[in-house]
Amino acid sequence: MTTITAGPGSNRGSGSTSGAAILAAFIPALIIAVVYLAVFIVIRNANRKFYAPRTYLGTVPEKDRTPQSNTEGASWLWDYWSLSDIFVLQHNSLDAYLFLRFLKFVIGICFVGCCMIWPVLLPINYTGGGTARQLDRLTFSNIDKNDRIWAHLVVSMGFFLVIIGAIAWERLRLIGIRQAYLLDEYRAARLSSRTVLFLNAPSRACQSENLEEYFGSEAERSWPVMDVGDLDDLVGKRNGAAYTLEKAQMDLIIAGAKHQQRQGGSTRNGNATNLEAGQALVPNHRRPSKRNPPLVGSKFDPVEKSRKKVGELAERIEVIRSAPGRNIPENSAVFVSFSSQAAAHRAFQQISFLPTLPVQDRFLAVQPKEVLWKNVALPVPVRLSKASLALVFVVAFTILFSIPIGLIGTFSNVKELANRYEWLSWVNNLPSWVLGLLVGFVPPYLVSWFTSYVPKLFRHIAKLSGEPTIPQAELKTQAWNFTFQVFQIFLVTTFASGAAAVVAKIAQDPRSAPDLFASSVPKASNFYLTYFILQGLGSAAQTIVRYSDLFEYYFYEFFWDKSPREKFTTYAQMKGTPWASWYPKFTNFLVIAIAYSCIAPLVLGFATAGIFLFYLSYRHQLLYVVQTKIDTKGEAYKRALQQMPTGLYLAQLSLIGLFGARKAAAQTTLMVLFLIFTAGVNFVLDRMLRPLELYLGVDVWQQQEPLLAEIDGVSQDDEAALHAASHARRLGLKRLPSPLPRLLSDFFDSIISSARSPAEAWLAASSSAHDDAEIQEDDLKKAYLQPTLTSKTPKLWIPRDRHGISQQEIELNEAAGIKTTDDGAEIDEHGGMHWDHRFENVPIWSPPKVV
Repeated sequence: MTTITAGPGSNRGSGSTSGAAILAAFIPALIIAVVYLAVFIVIRNANRKFYAPRTYLGTVPEKDRTPQSNTEGASWLWDYWSLSDIFVLQHNSLDAYLFLRFLKFVIGICFVGCCMIWPVLLPINYTGGGTARQLDRLTFSNIDKNDRIWAHLVVSMGFFLVIIGAIAWERLRLIGIRQAYLLDEYRAARLSSRTVLFLNAPSRACQSENLEEYFGSEAERSWPVMDVGDLDDLVGKRNGAAYTLEKAQMDLIIAGAKHQQRQGGSTRNGNATNLEAGQALVPNHRRPSKRNPPLVGSKFDPVEKSRKKVGELAERIEVIRSAPGRNIPENSAVFVSFSSQAAAHRAFQQISFLPTLPVQDRFLAVQPKEVLWKNVALPVPVRLSKASLALVFVVAFTILFSIPIGLIGTFSNVKELANRYEWLSWVNNLPSWVLGLLVGFVPPYLVSWFTSYVPKLFRHIAKLSGEPTIPQAELKTQAWNFTFQVFQIFLVTTFASGAAAVVAKIAQDPRSAPDLFASSVPKASNFYLTYFILQGLGSAAQTIVRYSDLFEYYFYEFFWDKSPREKFTTYAQMKGTPWASWYPKFTNFLVIAIAYSCIAPLVLGFATAGIFLFYLSYRHQLLYVVQTKIDTKGEAYKRALQQMPTGLYLAQLSLIGLFGARKAAAQTTLMVLFLIFTAGVNFVLDRMLRPLELYLGVDVWQQQEPLLAEIDGVSQDDEAALHAASHARRLGLKRLPSPLPRLLSDFFDSIISSARSPAEAWLAASSSAHDDAEIQEDDLKKAYLQPTLTSKTPKLWIPRDRHGISQQEIELNEAAGIKTTDDGAEIDEHGGMHWDHRFENVPIWSPPKVV
């Protein structure tokens, strides 16, 4: 048993368990990763639907499919390594490409940190004169004299300056890439690229006859969001009744097939034309039936009842729709299309109906499928109250969640606690390997598992909070989830693992608090060393295998799905890209790595390796597996870059605390000044880049430059000077003395252009493959109308049978005005269902329309 000695740097005892904890986390994580990868290699080619749907599935347009040389062996590896990340930009989405770029950016910062910090601080920490042991000797806690911490101050300032510059550089390059993507000829031609959603517009502005008065001469068409009353509920009930009818008819056909098999009946070949013939094929006592209420109620025929209900609801919906003059609320929302993309961008910048409120009231290039129709026309007070209640819930949840996370964090110091509290003394009797597993493997695994479900909850709350579109709800979820990650996985876990073990010592001797703080906080990094190991090996490999999703798919495929529609839906479904889950997780990884970079430099190395493994895993996902379903147009990456300075603030606050605990006044003062400098730089950077990030494209078209010429005394013949003057105004640089505005403007422009030009070339190379059909006038009229006003009764799909039952049901449905088909699916003589997996032969499928 190890002994505990008193003094700074030794509160874990002379026999530090950090090395054993690292090993205890590494071995099981490595075993799990190897097993996962072996299973993946064995089953991948036999499960292309699950592991490589982007290579062939009809859900992905043929022009966007990932090539695959061969479906045998490991030949796919050649495609994986030979395809560049640019392929993801060209054939998946901008967000998908930027996520890979984001991971590489995080890896680059961590790697540069290793190169800058390790050669200096690792030797200084190792020979620091403290009493720490094993890996603890490489942390700040092994520094015995304050003279040595000048190295930590200088190195940290240098590294933090590099991060500040890298973030600014990447934000400027991101502006250029987003400009190239949004202004690409193929995307600029879309109706959505020329359309702006305005919230809380007065009813007069929503009326087509007042279009030019409110939106200018370049406005072409408008789609006001109208009060639909109870139509939403009626349409939902109609669709539900239709699908219930489809399932009931599926059960009827199977029952008929089994009955005919028992009777030895002959094939009827679809000649049944009336109810009597149908009853001969499926007697009443063999027809599916239900009870209302369940179990004890009277029996009824679900086929007849559902068919009647669908017809009644469809008739009622049409009557309501045909009523003259649907009401437009006093303050509603309206979609307005303009004659060109440039006109739409100018209107987006200049027109606002809520200029005095700090809420976003207009959105550019919204796809109809992205609109949350129940939220889009909410009055401002209702929207603000919903948003406030959602924020209160998220804050309360984040704080209360610290209780289980804090308890998990104490596991990493359970041995220290066992030496302090008698009721935990049994921990010291555990075998060393069990103790190592308890300290090194269990805490990060439990934290990862607990927090994995939080984004789903936050995403649901965000949609209830009044956000008008799905991308906006996802971005709000991203902000909430990042705050949660930093608070729980960094702050609470650090406190629980580093500070909880010394509470008793502080209670006994309050004067020892500064020394204990300085020696104990760096040791909390041991948790993150094991956390990065577990995440990088275990979780990255699990991301590729996704065994739980695989089991779920086969469960639905073989046990749950019965009807052709259910089978097709499961088969055609692809995993999406939950940006609000992915970005905060790795942004927080970077925050942790930066925060501990100069306190426990090894964290940077583990972070570099762990995130690199994740990059390989997600690269496979984005090339072969997932489909971008939420398009933020690069906004998610922009927000992640804006969140990264959180790591700088936490790192500097931690160093201020550590320097202050050691009474190093000079170093503490300099770090406080540097913290103020960092905050100031980020504030100015946000202010300057906000107009470029928000009004993408306006800076490229330069329409306002002649108007600025007289104000700034710039010749209208000097295009470079005109652009510089415009750019300087947009960046808020005109307050600076000349020639700084022109120099800064040119510098920023050069970075933006250096990213925009190659991105334009990449996109131009893929745009030639796109051949989307032009929107017809009928489709154009209802492009942005609420689906409630335009949706039709779903077309039913039932399987064909040898005895003609499906044909009889189709006739009865058609007589009731319900379109039905039995093409592409059939029931065999044993009641088994088979369907044609070729998408072009699936009667309920049509290629998605991009507006």
